[in-house]
Amino acid sequence: MAAVSNRQAAPPAPESTNPKTFNPTYFSEDTPVKREAWGNLPHWYQDDATYAVTFRLDGSLPKSVILNYRDDRDLIKRQIADATGKGNRDLVATLKAKLHRLYQAKIDTILDQGLGDAWMNNPAIADIVAQSITHFNGERYDLGAWCVMPNHVHLLIKPRDGHSLSDILQSIKRHSALEANKQLGRIGLTFWQKESYDHIIRDREDYINQRDYILRNPASAGLTAWKWVDCAEIAPSTHEDHSADTSESIPAGRMESAATLPDHLGAFVVGIHGAHEWAEEVDKNEHDPYKAIMIKALADRFAEAFAELLHHRARVAWGYERPNEFNHNELIKEIYRGIRPAPGYPSQPDHTEKPPLFKLLDAENATGVTLTESCAMHPGAAVCGLMFSHPESHYFALSDLQRDQLEDYAKRKGMSLADTERWLGSWLGYQS
Repeated sequence: MAAVSNRQAAPPAPESTNPKTFNPTYFSEDTPVKREAWGNLPHWYQDDATYAVTFRLDGSLPKSVILNYRDDRDLIKRQIADATGKGNRDLVATLKAKLHRLYQAKIDTILDQGLGDAWMNNPAIADIVAQSITHFNGERYDLGAWCVMPNHVHLLIKPRDGHSLSDILQSIKRHSALEANKQLGRIGLTFWQKESYDHIIRDREDYINQRDYILRNPASAGLTAWKWVDCAEIAPSTHEDHSADTSESIPAGRMESAATLPDHLGAFVVGIHGAHEWAEEVDKNEHDPYKAIMIKALADRFAEAFAELLHHRARVAWGYERPNEFNHNELIKEIYRGIRPAPGYPSQPDHTEKPPLFKLLDAENATGVTLTESCAMHPGAAVCGLMFSHPESHYFALSDLQRDQLEDYAKRKGMSLADTERWLGSWLGYQS
């Protein structure tokens, strides 16, 4: 399931509109953060920070979309407050990351449809906005990337000393609105939505992902030969030897536009061969049971790691995720879209689902992993399961199963009640 590169270079704006290099700066835990609660979006500011910014035309989103976003945002905020009260720091971090991505998931998808007046479809208006964005580049601020879309704008921007992000955005929006309204013959009408979405770039991977998103936004929205997009190269001091990962393939569909993509299901079997035999040899010949245990444990971790890699490649190939979208901590916390349940675990406790899965994938021939009569996998360091991509899919644990549930389940499985009870014995809420 390797992703196919579909990267196209955006037509550059005139060289004078953007310095050749940009030195991004990242969120620092050692620098105070100023939090502002005005409007409907969170706003965090930090000295010497680089920001990803989106602002849109007034009336570019249906009211229902905004209300839906606010409902989801308020729900996550309540969940954060509840998790904070319970001292669940991991859940708080996961929920904050989810809140951080909510705007893109809910709003950018709709913006790319070009709803509303979409004034920047008019080249003259797009030129006005682009010139307003680039006018003080290199003087009041530095631009890492920018894109003028038909009804919204994206920026990667770093304010210079003495200039705040809010003042910069106000200046850009005020000047472009005045000139655009003159061009359109509009008098006294609101051009831009008052509030902007902004977030501090947290690290290099975040910067690369945001830059790729901006450069690919016109193509992902179906715009061809779109010239109002540009970026600067990363300064050599921060580029180091990582240039290769900026050219990783990015599918045409992306997580932000995933609402328009079809749902997907997947299945997998992975196994680590040779570790079990090696551990037995160590235990027998070297009389080192601890080393044998560590060999088996590492093999188990490798199997899980390869399962995680397969799931990541599937999400990228299906268009729900960019290759570098999440850092290691976010991947560990599983804040990505979709789940990967496995037979025998709380959300799928029935091991008898393994034989159909192996048959579907022809897994024994493809991987060399086999099933015993008890549905255990050999080698022992093996993982199999399903992949669900729907954004509403989530892990859960079954409560105690009652007899009527087992009778219905056995009937649908084509198994006897006694066999079903035997396989699911530890989950029964009654005496069989």
